[in-house]
Amino acid sequence: MKRTRCLVLSVSVIALASCAAVPVTDKNLPFADISRNWSAHDKASSEVQDGWLNDLEMVELSDFVAEVLANNPDFQATAYRMEAAGFNAGITRANLYPTLNANLGVSRRSIQNPFIPSNNVSTGLNASWEIDLWSRLSAQRGAADSDYAAARHDQEGARLSLAAQVAQTWFDAMEAESQVELAVRTVESFERAVRVVEKRFARGLSTGLDLRLVMSNLEAARASLSSRQDQLGQQKRRLEILAGRYPAALIVASGEIPDLDTDVPAGLPMQLLERRPDLQAAKARLLSAGYNSKAAGKALLPSLTLTASGNNSSQGFSDLLNFDNIFWNVLGSITQPIFQGGRLRYAAKSAKELFEAEKRVFASTLLTAFREVEDALSSERALKEQVIYTGKAAMNAIAAEKVALDQYGRGLIKISVLLDSQRQSLAQQSQLISVKKQRINNRISLHLALGGDFIIPQNIQNMTINNSQSKVRIGEGGAS
Repeated sequence: MKRTRCLVLSVSVIALASCAAVPVTDKNLPFADISRNWSAHDKASSEVQDGWLNDLEMVELSDFVAEVLANNPDFQATAYRMEAAGFNAGITRANLYPTLNANLGVSRRSIQNPFIPSNNVSTGLNASWEIDLWSRLSAQRGAADSDYAAARHDQEGARLSLAAQVAQTWFDAMEAESQVELAVRTVESFERAVRVVEKRFARGLSTGLDLRLVMSNLEAARASLSSRQDQLGQQKRRLEILAGRYPAALIVASGEIPDLDTDVPAGLPMQLLERRPDLQAAKARLLSAGYNSKAAGKALLPSLTLTASGNNSSQGFSDLLNFDNIFWNVLGSITQPIFQGGRLRYAAKSAKELFEAEKRVFASTLLTAFREVEDALSSERALKEQVIYTGKAAMNAIAAEKVALDQYGRGLIKISVLLDSQRQSLAQQSQLISVKKQRINNRISLHLALGGDFIIPQNIQNMTINNSQSKVRIGEGGAS
């Protein structure tokens, strides 16, 4: 029932976006309170909270993430696209201002007598200004500014996603390193078992079958070690590629995978999702589509343009400053589209439909954000239990292996029991390494889904999407 109420509250957010009219100002857009604070909130929210990385207390990882962000080619390309969007916004913004052009012309020709040349020098200034009567140009500027905001959020999203990807790959490499170390210990354990069986075989206390079985396990362990070493090399090369290095598998990402001593705070407020770069980008694109729809509709109305020009001509440069020769004119013109085969009308309808499409895209992005957070929270609880139980299973399996090896050496158990205990010990230790890595990578996925750490930035601490949404808590299956 609580989860149903949470879903209803979530859908109410989407309904606001779906029912909004074509905007005239920011206040008419969906989530008007966010639109009113767009300039300040947009900039502050884009500062992704990366305290989650420092919480891992791994200096080598933090330094490597910084190196990747500085050298990764894909991230650099995103930064260049963001800068290009900013320049495009400047181009559109310039349409609101008059244009002024200067010209200088020099000619030489003969009049009547071809042997008597005549010079002519002319200068001029031309100005033109389209009056923004219906705010069409302002809407185009708003669309361009929103596209630039979306590009900035895309860059922040790429930064957060890349940092998370690097951290997860780092722990993948640490897991691979631990699996190699476990494979080495397994080979050594099987070698000890082989020596025990060989001694018993030499004294006639075990059969050749026992020796062959234990030798088979040893060779299989050596093959597994080779496979683990290859996987470790692949993970190292992935890390080096992310940092823009040559993939030589020389990077060191060793050590024990850290245990997560801190749990996820209960009842995470929904305001944390406000800082997600993809949500911010979706809002910016929604804003841009609204402005484009408005501008396309206003294109059907008359446009007023003022033009002015001044010219001066003389037979030499010395007379250019003679103001008696200057002539000028000022002209105002009104242009009303009458017939263009429906081009403007269809363009307005197309822009309006694209605006409606962006509303649905925002709704989809919002639902995806909820799903990713809920999935990560659910996995967090499950993986925490798996780490506890798998740890206990691994501890018991290791103890059982030692006992089995001792008892087999004294002839108390069969070789099959020893081999089963060794396989069980290997499987549980390997599973423990994997599940610890899965838990820490899932925690990173949760930070990625929330757009940062668990701390609410001051700039959105008191902001809510809607009054009815202000009490929603993520992960509790309903409202608090």
